[in-house]
Amino acid sequence: MFSFFRIVIFIRPFISSLAFFYLDYIYYILLIAFFFLWLLLNGIPWKETKSIKYPLLLFCLSIILSVIFSKNKFNSLSEIYKYICALLLFLIAASLNYKDKIRIERTIILAGFIVSLLAVYQYFFGFKHILNYITKEKLSAYFSLVYVAEKRTFFPFVTPNTLAGFLIMVIPLVLTIDGKEKWFILAPISLTLLFTKSLGAFLSLFLGMALYLYLRKDLAKMKYVLLVIIAICLAFVFILRQTAINIYTIPVYSLARRLNYWQDTLKIIKAHPFFGTGIGNFYLRLSRYAHNSYLQICAEMGIFGLISFLWIVGSIFKSGFQNINISPYKKQIAGLLTASAIFLIHNLVDFTFFLPEVALIWWIISGVILSKKK
Repeated sequence: MFSFFRIVIFIRPFISSLAFFYLDYIYYILLIAFFFLWLLLNGIPWKETKSIKYPLLLFCLSIILSVIFSKNKFNSLSEIYKYICALLLFLIAASLNYKDKIRIERTIILAGFIVSLLAVYQYFFGFKHILNYITKEKLSAYFSLVYVAEKRTFFPFVTPNTLAGFLIMVIPLVLTIDGKEKWFILAPISLTLLFTKSLGAFLSLFLGMALYLYLRKDLAKMKYVLLVIIAICLAFVFILRQTAINIYTIPVYSLARRLNYWQDTLKIIKAHPFFGTGIGNFYLRLSRYAHNSYLQICAEMGIFGLISFLWIVGSIFKSGFQNINISPYKKQIAGLLTASAIFLIHNLVDFTFFLPEVALIWWIISGVILSKKK
């Protein structure tokens, strides 16, 4: 049963919810079948999540109320299964013992490693195939053409920022591996991250790694070297993006576009402060996403939805910081906390919380942090 759980985790990043709609539905059908069997054999692990039950209940209640008062109930009902699956994955991950937690980490790392190899292949050989396919099928794929023209890798996701958002969660987990193996894994992942040219990802990685180095006090010699390397990469990507072909991908215009999205989202929140527009009902004139997941959560689920989510996050990190002080596995906990923090930071300027190919991995990592089993 646990082997199937690892398979479910491994294949998730390879199925883009934006590109492969039907395959995504099949994945969720298999996931729901797995949940049914797991819960039948093991039950719901309420005991392990006792410290977080109130924010979880408030979050679930916010989802239900957002559906009840939804502007479009069909859209909301068609999204609710994604939240249910995410929370069940979180609960199962929280019930794991230490041995299984390590296996889950390794599964995520393996997925990240293979994703990075595919993305490196795309950078050197795949862009030509994409152009030929778009031309042959006469597709309207403006942003894909922009990414290809600017040589920003994104496979197997649909945008470079999404690929980067996944990889920056994997990097802290790789750093917890002992021996030279981690450098072999880290090399293609780091190279791929550079090929995405994602400023938000590099900035999130920089801030997240500052937390990692704070938690890993035994790495005093590496502290500033690692941060300096990430800062140099950030500056390098910033310079490269200044010469972007599309004006909207130049950093200053990209930031200005996000500011406009945030202003429009705040208007939606003001109009629907308590129950939101309903999950799955967020649309702006020029975007499906607010490019700030916290604002979008508030817009879709209301203020109580945002409060409950932040409460969940706070409880997870409280548990993690408590565990790291008493656990002999400080390195692994530090990596997990950092991976979770990087995802949360990145979602200040992006929307991977609403993409299950990335978000479900975060829910699993967060559940593993919460687990206290030896």
